[in-house]
Amino acid sequence: MARFLFIVSRQLPGVYEHLREQFGQEPNVEVILDRRKGERRQPEASEPPPGADRRHGQRRRNGSVDEQLRVMGYAFVRIPD
Repeated sequence: MARFLFIVSRQLPGVYEHLREQFGQEPNVEVILDRRKGERRQPEASEPPPGADRRHGQRRRNGSVDEQLRVMGYAFVRIPD
């Protein structure tokens, strides 16, 4: 059975509660608040200036989820089996 995840912006606790009420009894659906607080890596004084970042990209970043959270306040994600 497929599993699904609602990720809700922390700024919308009412949406979070509504989705939990609607889907709380569904065994294959989980509703969570977005736990991210922004960029985790902070530049150090000895690091190269911005633009010279050595990282090759965000491993855990999903642009679609970010866009859904920004536009709608929540994202709906299918969790791969």
